[in-house]
Amino acid sequence: MISRLKLRIRLRRTILWILIGLWAWGPLIGEDRIELKSGITLSGDVISITESAVTLEITAGTRKLTRRYPLDRIKAVTVDGARRTFESPSSRTDQEESPPPRPTEPPTRSGMIQRSEAEVTRVINQQGRKPPSWYSKTSLDFPDTLDLSWPNSKPPTWNYTQHVEHYIWDIINSNRSRYGNGVRFMHHLLEVNQDQPDILRKVMNELGRMYFEFFDDYARAAFWWQRANVTTSKALRTTDSPARLAECYWRLGNRRLAETTLEAIPLTFGVIKLWGDLMETDRAVALTQSGLEEGLEASELYVLAGDALRTAERYDQSIVYYRKALELEAAGSHREQIERNQRRAQGTIELIELFDQLKFTDVSDGEYRDQSYGYAGNVSLRTTMAAGQLTAIHITSLSDKQYYHAVDATIHKILKRQTVQGIDAVSGATVTSEAVIRATAKALAQGTR
Repeated sequence: MISRLKLRIRLRRTILWILIGLWAWGPLIGEDRIELKSGITLSGDVISITESAVTLEITAGTRKLTRRYPLDRIKAVTVDGARRTFESPSSRTDQEESPPPRPTEPPTRSGMIQRSEAEVTRVINQQGRKPPSWYSKTSLDFPDTLDLSWPNSKPPTWNYTQHVEHYIWDIINSNRSRYGNGVRFMHHLLEVNQDQPDILRKVMNELGRMYFEFFDDYARAAFWWQRANVTTSKALRTTDSPARLAECYWRLGNRRLAETTLEAIPLTFGVIKLWGDLMETDRAVALTQSGLEEGLEASELYVLAGDALRTAERYDQSIVYYRKALELEAAGSHREQIERNQRRAQGTIELIELFDQLKFTDVSDGEYRDQSYGYAGNVSLRTTMAAGQLTAIHITSLSDKQYYHAVDATIHKILKRQTVQGIDAVSGATVTSEAVIRATAKALAQGTR
């Protein structure tokens, strides 16, 4: 029989090996992982997975670093123990093919990971409560003449050196190099307006927009929109912020939470667009009718219905709605909006007519230029085809400088998918995003063999 002393020794050894194992593997337990095609594996917290890249926050000593890795460099991503591969189907052999597991939620076109509501909440709180890695290196730089109290009253004259919203529009939004400065400035406004709840709510809402639009940082965007109470605030409830918060939930991996949020907020253009992006096409179209009954601007509703149907590749039906927008009289207080939507509708009808004949593999190698009307003027670009692939899209002229983020995102989608079909416009900058899609299609059509 084994003596008690030997049993104690064996028990201690077992405990020791368990502790050694926990020490060795502890950094990986509960952490997300990115497996690169180069063979390197990175551990940390996955902040977001978009159609273009995976954003990972890692710890290096005492520092937190945020890194973005393009999907074409990634073999697989593991989040909360669930591993998803990003290998293209053509890289697998027939023997490796197997039916995909049944998803717990409806699949999305962008192939996003799936998280439970509790997991999404954890990610939002975990990332939102700490600044991004670049924050400490970003300077606080703004005109001394700015009124930092950011009054709710509409400024009498346009002056970016005095009024916060004008400074954001003219200086922050239109300069990609100032995006980080904009976030830093918003945090400064939180400090100087601590005793002004209405102003704080407005600042938090703007922080949500900046993280969402500038950085695709859906966790931090959701964190600040939640703190601003955008789904219940009287001042913000009818803006597009609540719908964008719902989009954050979707992008972070929980479609059901996004849908629940959409169902609980007032009807806005953003709500309709997101239902369309979720491929709930019939619901999006039906909501445009509800919007007409509620008095929302008709040309915008018709274009949104057309967009939802076009994204679902129901082209004949989409043209019907675009033509409804064209039939409206451009008059009254919404004249400029109607004219802008009519230009979009006409341009998109022309784009649809190109779909049947435009295949990137049929475009001759070379450079092709064209343009399409955006929000404030034409978006002009140059495309480059090489060996049957669209290799580059360069913007040569852009009037919509406040929407650089949408231009970059749309170009990446087109290059990644090698098509202009089924490209969904960027939330909050639909007009500019659609202009890039149309101009690209028109340019490439010149080289069709």
